[in-house]
Amino acid sequence: MKPILALILLSCSIHAISQLIKPGQWRGDIHYTNVKVPLTFEIGYPSGEIPEITFINGSERNTVTNARIEGDSIIIPLDPFDVEIRARYTAMGLSGVYKKYYRDLTLPFTAEFGKPRLAKTSVRSSAPVEKKWDITFSPESPGMSKGVGLFTQRGHIITGTIMTQVSDYRFFEGILDGDSLKLSCFDGAHAFAFIGKRTPEGWVGEMIYDDGYSEPWTAVYSEEVELEDPFEMVQVDPGVETPYYDLLAAGEGKGAIDPSRYEGKVLIIQLFGTWCPNSLDQTKYLVKWYQQNQDRKVAILAASFEANYSQEYGLERLKEYREMNNIPYDMVLGGRLSKTGAAMPFPFMERIEAFPTLVILDKSGYVRYVHSYFNGPATGEYYQAFDQRFNEIIESLLAE
Repeated sequence: MKPILALILLSCSIHAISQLIKPGQWRGDIHYTNVKVPLTFEIGYPSGEIPEITFINGSERNTVTNARIEGDSIIIPLDPFDVEIRARYTAMGLSGVYKKYYRDLTLPFTAEFGKPRLAKTSVRSSAPVEKKWDITFSPESPGMSKGVGLFTQRGHIITGTIMTQVSDYRFFEGILDGDSLKLSCFDGAHAFAFIGKRTPEGWVGEMIYDDGYSEPWTAVYSEEVELEDPFEMVQVDPGVETPYYDLLAAGEGKGAIDPSRYEGKVLIIQLFGTWCPNSLDQTKYLVKWYQQNQDRKVAILAASFEANYSQEYGLERLKEYREMNNIPYDMVLGGRLSKTGAAMPFPFMERIEAFPTLVILDKSGYVRYVHSYFNGPATGEYYQAFDQRFNEIIESLLAE
């Protein structure tokens, strides 16, 4: 067979195989041991060959353009996380696995064409849901924690997010079904479910984080509820604290950071993980911000703390993450995933509250602010408030 003819036949074969996966909306499920967490995605063929997959969570759209067909299977990388879906396909169904390589975790995955994310079963009408919720997680436990729910209702469709002091849970979507609330979120690295029931006092329910990991919650409506300001959770005395840079880059070794690069500059240090969707939200913000401000006396240094850790793995993940997100500022490998370990370069902190955390230094090299958790794009006005406060702080430090 002539080479050109062989290439034409191969191209036609790929086109025919891929088009067998029906374009349109699909409902997928991540199968935990006792529950399935639903998600929604669309399949399309803008290039006419390999499908594009767009995952939908409320107003968020994340499109995968590098899926590939291998025999009777489709492989869907969930970049920039070290995660993928591998599934055999038919025209109307997918069946396979959801694999988190950074945790060495494999879970069953299925999907069906044309199915809704969640279906309303109750014939009873539902009372309106108020926008702001005061949520208590594990209310009867010493590990009790607070959250703020921000929800929008359109008929029986509910979208929104939950803010906590370990960052927000990004974009939830689901339904109000009679007196029951059913929400889910899939961001590539996590599949969450937030389910509840209305009571005379408010709401009670369960937050499902992972296979075998959940906790109870209660909630009441409150327009006044707020979390502690992430800029105020750690107090720092001006002109006292400086980072230990060798500890900050412990994953790479002594001398990996040259502090002289930052002399006379306001330095923003990001403590993050390539496995963390909130870190990705903040990274996207910092990349855009730095592109607009890099000609000023500012610098950014990001230190990653990785799960499933080895130096080889961590450095490879950092390289891939930089390339996927077009990161123009400095990055180093901090070490193994640990909130205590991430705080070690900063003697005034025993541990950080969340990934990501920002530590902001003045032009003399002293720590001036710590931003302890991130309200990302899903939080709307809170995300805008972060942007305003962050820029005010940088402007004040540049003026000194």
